[in-house]
Amino acid sequence: MTPCKITVKNYRCFEDSQPMIIQLGAGFTALLGPNNSGKSSFLRMLWELRALWSSALGALPNAGANVSINYTDVPDPEEIFSHQNNRDIEIRLDFFQGDLPASVTYLSAAVMTASRSGMNTWAIRFELSDPKGTPIGLGTHALKSNVLHTGQQGNIDCSAVTSVLNAFINAYYIGPFRNAISEATATYFDLAIGTSFIASWDQWKNGTSHQQMRIARQVTSDLEHIFEFDRLEINASVDGKTLNVLIDGQPYRLQELGAGLSQFIIVLANTAMRRPSLVLIDEPELSLHPSLQIDFLTSLASYATEGIVFATHSVGLARTTAEHIFSFRKESGRAVVRPFEQLQGYAEFLGELSFSTFKDLGFDCVLLVEGVKDVKTVQQFLRFLHKDHKVVIIPLGGDELAAGNAEHELGELRRLSDRVFALVDSEREREDATPIQARLQFMDVCKKLGITVCVTERRALENYLSDTAVKQVLGSTFSALGPYELLSAASKPWGKDKNWRIARAMSLQDIESTDVGRFLASL
Repeated sequence: MTPCKITVKNYRCFEDSQPMIIQLGAGFTALLGPNNSGKSSFLRMLWELRALWSSALGALPNAGANVSINYTDVPDPEEIFSHQNNRDIEIRLDFFQGDLPASVTYLSAAVMTASRSGMNTWAIRFELSDPKGTPIGLGTHALKSNVLHTGQQGNIDCSAVTSVLNAFINAYYIGPFRNAISEATATYFDLAIGTSFIASWDQWKNGTSHQQMRIARQVTSDLEHIFEFDRLEINASVDGKTLNVLIDGQPYRLQELGAGLSQFIIVLANTAMRRPSLVLIDEPELSLHPSLQIDFLTSLASYATEGIVFATHSVGLARTTAEHIFSFRKESGRAVVRPFEQLQGYAEFLGELSFSTFKDLGFDCVLLVEGVKDVKTVQQFLRFLHKDHKVVIIPLGGDELAAGNAEHELGELRRLSDRVFALVDSEREREDATPIQARLQFMDVCKKLGITVCVTERRALENYLSDTAVKQVLGSTFSALGPYELLSAASKPWGKDKNWRIARAMSLQDIESTDVGRFLASL
């Protein structure tokens, strides 16, 4: 999915005096804030306007269009308009295009507006920019979904807009109440629940499609690991009205199980069967033990092709998993959205994570890693060792703290636990090279504070990803890195946000004999 900036004016609680502006792309995005601050309104907007995204994609053969749409599960169109004024809704998508040849211009924005006089009618127009990002007039040129050859404007690239709109169309919205099994056929937002879900699960597990059976088995395997079961079986009841669950030889009906396990089964199975582009989920921490929350998010995201956008009340969960965090709050009755400002003190961060409570719940130690993307990668390695529910993983924020100038922050952290470890990249360029100077200084600080540190023998964590897993996740044209190869210099590089997916496709045998595997096993 091409990254884009979304600007929303006069949709529900987002008034034009304080428009909602969010940058969205692949990976993990967290919407952080209290109740009634607008988090769910944004997620619902992507879901409620699914017909608009489809209409905008269909409008691409023209420079613009007026379309009439029906909103998803909105009884009265008036309810989506801001109650603070009587102005039109405007939604603007700005697309961030990569490098383009000098002869290629591209669609840089889509602007969609709806007036109160025609609440179901939207005007859609597109904007054009040259390769340097300078806006130019679109004129009357017809457009196609990929590239149009024109005499006056040159080649017009539409790949960015089609990437974003397709991701929105195929997004999957999961509301906050997720453990509903009833004897009726029903849906809850995009989730199939009740007998419709039970029938679908039975078909996937016991039908004729090998692919569906493999996915059903993968969901069951994920649940076995997350809940540390030796054996799990999930089957439709004979009457098709509930699920029978066999846990380590003991039978249960789904209604007998706790809300956390029921939620996992319903949400993971639905998402695996749908394979959406983006998962949109409200409060993934609901009904879940703290040790399960990150595992739930990463397991859920593994079934999405692009990523996950989640609304949460947990600062700790957002900071530990999300590459992008936006804060939502109400000011003078209006929703205000801003990029989340990182807090400075790591003692404060552990307070947000309630680390003292985590220790009582079974966590053994703190593991520091360089960045947010490394949190999810290392978590997958810890899964192989059955330690992912015992270790609190905290990102250092890259070179800012993985260096020799963070003694105060690390000292605060060290006072809160007597078992603190760190795993950081060496950035070695060859086998006989020493780690970069910042890592040597970081090692000295850790030694002084009593923090056990592993500076990788290879260049970085991505140099431990196996070739089999790289090809499985990215395709046969990709290859694993050499031990000291720089990712950005590879013949076919990938984004670091893909590292955790590749790590998830690996096995214990891939890492157990490496320095990283031995270090994690020692925790």
